[in-house]
Amino acid sequence: MNRFLAASLAVMLAALVAAPAAAGDEPAYGFKFSGFFKADAIYDDASIYPGNYRFWVNPYGETKDNEFFMTANESRIGLDFWWKEETFTTSAKLEFDFYGLAAAENKSQVLLRHAYVQMKGEQWSFLAGQTSDIISPLVAKTANYTVLWNQGNIGYRRPQMRGALWTPMGDDATIKIDAGISRNIFSDLDGDKLDDGADAGFPTVQGRLGLDSKFGDGNALAVGAWGHFGQSVYGPEDSLSVDSWSVGADLSVTISKKVTLMGEFFTGQALGQYLGGIGQSTTPMNEALPSMGGWGMISLKAADKVTLNLGYGFDDPDEEEWKAPDDGEAYTLKDMNSEVFGNLMYDITGNVQAMIEVAMCKTEYLTRAFGEDDVTADYDAMRFQFAIKAAIK
Repeated sequence: MNRFLAASLAVMLAALVAAPAAAGDEPAYGFKFSGFFKADAIYDDASIYPGNYRFWVNPYGETKDNEFFMTANESRIGLDFWWKEETFTTSAKLEFDFYGLAAAENKSQVLLRHAYVQMKGEQWSFLAGQTSDIISPLVAKTANYTVLWNQGNIGYRRPQMRGALWTPMGDDATIKIDAGISRNIFSDLDGDKLDDGADAGFPTVQGRLGLDSKFGDGNALAVGAWGHFGQSVYGPEDSLSVDSWSVGADLSVTISKKVTLMGEFFTGQALGQYLGGIGQSTTPMNEALPSMGGWGMISLKAADKVTLNLGYGFDDPDEEEWKAPDDGEAYTLKDMNSEVFGNLMYDITGNVQAMIEVAMCKTEYLTRAFGEDDVTADYDAMRFQFAIKAAIK
């Protein structure tokens, strides 16, 4: 068994045994396993990067080169605890999947997803550890592991400390403010073997203002505005810098028990670490690369056991800012990345689900050299994916 996995299980189970019991019938703590087991079979009619999941279409010649993948790497295990205090509840979560760097496809490594402790009262919370960003909180319902990352959906997971305050507005609405600081993870532009984000000497700031409201018979509306700011430094005596920022909005509307609409939109720059800009943060001149994008989808509960999802996402870096230096070299920008997807999710049992997904992916490239005409090309690929997922309940 992987040493990390064995150690994690040992620590969590030891904590469970050592946790004190409450007086009376109500326990002072709770523990459960969470996650799921998932197997994917994938066919592409052209090469998609990186393979098991999709970010963008690789360039190809006159003939497409089809591919087939199978993986169980998305399988996910979580360990969830909570302890009841006098005036608040403390919880802790450890979760990982198997998309870490591996020597071979059948020798997958653990990837840490979440590891945090949270304290929560009636109208406040505080969290410390690694979890999802405050920005871009919604998740597209895809069979694909990467839920439209680099295709219009930004945000990832990183170490952070954050707090939240919320208050009712009448009987059916709540307004909430989230704010926090997070680890700034950037590249090494000057080659000094230091992360330029950490070298800035201060963290990234993130925040969101949201409103949740219920209306009608089981209908709901959730809307939010959010953003982040961070800086990376490099060069002689850290004399040069790159600002990373975003502003965006999210919207989720439950029209009825059967129909839900959701989506997000963003604009910003140097968004590679947030899976925006199609994975590109800077230009060949080491200047921040602006980008904008978004995604939207409709989810339809077609029957008791059948859910249909249809969506679209796009990520559009600003080619006007892609400036090439006068060094005789050509530089290639992933200039636009988009996807249309549709899937059917069928509940075989109460915890086992089958998924069929079809996606059309398109990536546009621009190659630019100083003083030369631009060269553009676009490539598309169809992906067919079948998955079986068994949730731990």
